[in-house]
Amino acid sequence: AIGGAPACSPSQPPVWPRRFKAVQRKTPPDDTGCRRGPCSDVTTYYDWDRQANLIIDHRDGANTTMWDLELGTHQSYYFYPEVRSCKFMQFPVGILRPNWLEGATFTGFSTVNGRRVLGYTKADFIDYWADASDCTPVRWFFHSMKANFDTAHYSEGEAIPDEAFFRPPAYCPNGTAETLFV
Repeated sequence: AIGGAPACSPSQPPVWPRRFKAVQRKTPPDDTGCRRGPCSDVTTYYDWDRQANLIIDHRDGANTTMWDLELGTHQSYYFYPEVRSCKFMQFPVGILRPNWLEGATFTGFSTVNGRRVLGYTKADFIDYWADASDCTPVRWFFHSMKANFDTAHYSEGEAIPDEAFFRPPAYCPNGTAETLFV
């Protein structure tokens, strides 16, 4: 287990640390070489204490980068800093709590990206693979996106480089929201 977090096992899914940075490669599961569709490099900054999760998604060949700022207030902002566009969404839930995988179904041991992993699935939402030796995330697959997120780098405790990144930019609307029920 990492950082004193409880060890994961078939009966105990991983518990996230209160803060981390993950750098991942997002690919369709049937086209990991990205020959037929868009793939992207994704950096996630998760901070439970600040009640914020920022996902920076740069699509291959794109001139813009999507920033997905999720807040514990149930508000999310999808924005593109290069063109100053933003969409505000209200969700029925806030950011994932560190033990959000609690209650997940264990799917077995396997090998992903050359690492021995424990697999879990939860609520027709996500499949999640954690390193069997230290419980760090190796891959997750979002069912609705139909996309793998393969971890290239994971750093527990790493803070966001600028606190302002956890605040929506001034050009983002915040009064009228679309409510998304998932």
